[in-house]
Amino acid sequence: MFAETGVSVRRASKDDVKQLAELVYRFFSFNAEFDPSWAPANNLLELAQRHADGIVSDPRLVTLVAVEGLQVVGYLTASLEENEMLYMRRQMVIRELYVKPQQRRQGIATLLVNKLSDEARRQSASLVTVEFPAGNKIAEDLYAKMGFRPYLLRYVKEV
Repeated sequence: MFAETGVSVRRASKDDVKQLAELVYRFFSFNAEFDPSWAPANNLLELAQRHADGIVSDPRLVTLVAVEGLQVVGYLTASLEENEMLYMRRQMVIRELYVKPQQRRQGIATLLVNKLSDEARRQSASLVTVEFPAGNKIAEDLYAKMGFRPYLLRYVKEV
């Protein structure tokens, strides 16, 4: 439990899917602000529901929720990747992280990442990495504050 906020972090369950779908919807809508390539599909609401169900039930993913009372106020989804060509071959990759605007700047994202780091160590990962749109200065500052550094660049071109 995070003493200052009364927020706890745990693995997501089927009971969280409805609230999680709302956060997934917000996550994808928010990222569209940074690059038109991230523009959400027209049926995003329906897809967010399906996606939330999938990230909770997929055993290859780690999906954590930050809970305050009965409310899911944030979530994180990550997957373990392995590249046998690298010395640090196992890494936990954060694919999605979102905290409701009214709960931001309270350490909830840090709490989610710290809990994921514990899980990464349990799964013998040497690194935790994160992906987010290049123009997202908020995310860039947040992760830098947590000790992350630039690691990989991905360029995109429409065809």
